[in-house]
Amino acid sequence: MEARTLVRPKEPLMSRIGKSIMNGLRFCKKNPGFTIGFVVFLAVLFISVFAEQLCPHNPELSNPKLKLLPPFWMEGANPDYPLGTDYIGRDLLSRILMGIQTSMLICLGAVVGAVLIGICIGVISGLTYPGPIDTILMRITDIQMGIPFIVMVIIIVSLTTPTVGSCTLVLMLASWPAYGRSIRSSVMLEKEIDYIAAGRTMGASSWRIAYKYLGRNILPGILPVVPMDISNVILTESCISFMGLGIQPPTISLGNIMADGRNYISTHWWITGLAGFVILIIAVAFTLMGDDLQKNMTSTN
Repeated sequence: MEARTLVRPKEPLMSRIGKSIMNGLRFCKKNPGFTIGFVVFLAVLFISVFAEQLCPHNPELSNPKLKLLPPFWMEGANPDYPLGTDYIGRDLLSRILMGIQTSMLICLGAVVGAVLIGICIGVISGLTYPGPIDTILMRITDIQMGIPFIVMVIIIVSLTTPTVGSCTLVLMLASWPAYGRSIRSSVMLEKEIDYIAAGRTMGASSWRIAYKYLGRNILPGILPVVPMDISNVILTESCISFMGLGIQPPTISLGNIMADGRNYISTHWWITGLAGFVILIIAVAFTLMGDDLQKNMTSTN
């Protein structure tokens, strides 16, 4: 009698999309911190993409007659400038919108690049352990992790021309070791499990094992770290720009907006304070997302 193999019918694409959406909504309902952070992230992402269209005024156009106008809730405010103006009469709302765009471009680019470098270093090191390649890569990682993050950033930025690209690269190079270490540890654990040995027995190459088998199991482990790292990077970028080592005018970032009001902070605090408040909101939002993701990963494990 001929044996028959039962084949489960493939679930329709729209049904799978619907289930994913429902799972996402349930996750957001159970994790209000993540929901708040994600809403803020979407708002910041929207501003970053459409900053030029959202600006009510030219953020670089100065008008000395309108300098140091207060925000809308203070006496003497001008309704055309709801968040006031800086020391040479530039619209603060427009500058903050453009600053969000620049700062998020740097931070997202730096963290994505750091994750990619960390994945490459971690996977190569984990698969070649024990061996000279692993030893060399981990000693480089140890040396870099031995230097405080902010100190390394300040040293490198001081030696380069501070542009959006160079600041992104510096923050990327300073951030990758933590990912490399974490992924190496995960790879070393995973490669001892039977399914990896089975893959090698069937002739799978190291590249296929890394991409097909290890990737889906080690990447979820670093997911909670990414939002927290974005929070850390945006604070670092703002810090170095405030000190005059980061993004330089005429390019606008949240850090150099704060620096513009440094000499007026006792009398016209809103120049520094409003940009700092935006940085705080963004940093807290990403931290909330990472915290809830970490709790869920821990409870799942």
